[in-house]
Amino acid sequence: IDCTTSQRAPLSLLQGLIMDHPSMRILSSCYTMSDIVDEGIMLMEDINKPREPIPSLEAIYLLSPVEKSVQALINDFQGTPTFTYKAAHVFFLNSCPKPLFKMLEKSRITKATKTLKEINMAFLPYESQVYSLDRPQIFHEWFSPHRSLEKNEQLAMLAEQIATLCETLEEYPAICYRKDHEDNFHLAHAVLAKLKVFKVYEPSMGEGPDNARSQLLIVDRSFDLMSPLLHELTYQAMAYNLLSIENDIYKYEMTGTSDSREEALLDENDELWVQLRHMHIADVSKGQDLTTSSLQANIQDLSQILRKMPKYQRELNKYSTHLNLAKHCMRHFKGTVEKLCSVEQVGLPAGGSTVGPAAAGGTPGGGAQACGAAGE
Repeated sequence: IDCTTSQRAPLSLLQGLIMDHPSMRILSSCYTMSDIVDEGIMLMEDINKPREPIPSLEAIYLLSPVEKSVQALINDFQGTPTFTYKAAHVFFLNSCPKPLFKMLEKSRITKATKTLKEINMAFLPYESQVYSLDRPQIFHEWFSPHRSLEKNEQLAMLAEQIATLCETLEEYPAICYRKDHEDNFHLAHAVLAKLKVFKVYEPSMGEGPDNARSQLLIVDRSFDLMSPLLHELTYQAMAYNLLSIENDIYKYEMTGTSDSREEALLDENDELWVQLRHMHIADVSKGQDLTTSSLQANIQDLSQILRKMPKYQRELNKYSTHLNLAKHCMRHFKGTVEKLCSVEQVGLPAGGSTVGPAAAGGTPGGGAQACGAAGE
């Protein structure tokens, strides 16, 4: 939104936002509907669905530069006697390939385009410091023998996405990769090539008096084969693995003077959730079982204090939510899952004899690996 509002027409003329699926996922991960409305956007639509023409509207297009979305954009400005919209302010998530750009040049949209810009944000922000390339199909595309001809294209797209993340964070990292896998080498050098292009247009990228050079580490799944097979015991992972949380909404029953069903959104606006989510469940409970009366008493004492201070009602609700969430996690953990975790922490070497549990806080498969570095 910041990119689009800085170059848009007056709000009286510009109130529509047209997106495709990737851009919609990115925007919804960063903004709420009220945030978008506050920017003067009163209409949001999917470019791939039928839409009513609004000839008086100047529309913002936030799109991924793929053929399907570009063709839908062109189709909006092929009608007669009027176009679907009065004008277009087009923002691509990353670099638009030359063939698609030529498609735009040859179409009638050139007569209606007032803005055309690449904003370099082809990644999905999950949290303030967690990002995803949002490509669940990449495993099949990368390793299937039937898709081998597309592998170079997929590698280039991954490199582009990683480079846009670095550019957005204003980082120009040194790139290290695990040497035991050839694909790591190719991806590392592809990312470096993309970053060098960005550096030409943004010479100050990664520089500054207090900006130490960052490191980008590229590893493959064989670096740590065990972790996906083990139960993760951090607070966030337990909640999502053991409970029915959909769209980051946790639903629970409140007991007391009047039983009621409550809902809580687990997102960046919940400061307590942000503080606790990546902590081990033992640290969240401060070394105590979350179902013990001592911890409950501490929370209940705090609740009694907060009830006397109306302006802290919001904090009371958060503490109540996380007390219920933690208790709910431990209730599901006790029993089968707890036994499975005990088995997971015991290794079986080739000889068949057992070895001791992994050290507290250790991660299976986390040994040192040989590492290469992409050239400057």
